[in-house]
Amino acid sequence: MSDAETPTQDAPAKPGFIPPREPLYDWGLRVTVQEDLFNDGSHPQVADGALLAPKGTPGTIVRVGRTEDGNLPVYLVEFPGGTVVGCLEEEIAPSDGSRRGVPGVMA
Repeated sequence: MSDAETPTQDAPAKPGFIPPREPLYDWGLRVTVQEDLFNDGSHPQVADGALLAPKGTPGTIVRVGRTEDGNLPVYLVEFPGGTVVGCLEEEIAPSDGSRRGVPGVMA
């Protein structure tokens, strides 16, 4: 077999299917913000960079969706006054202090 016919050992691996991560929280859950949440431009009626919800603000998850990039869970959380902000799991925690789950691990 000539070099032109020899399969290459350095061929890049094909990307495998990575299933989407399941959300840890469900709609209706009362949560508390774990860090200050600022406007990233998704609230046109508020200035970019304005504080939307300070750390410790309570809210309620009103919808669970997914990010376009990475297919990660994103939670629409309604805060006092009716402000709704999209939050990632690391930005919120259950208000009752319950321990958050670990994706892929059964408790």
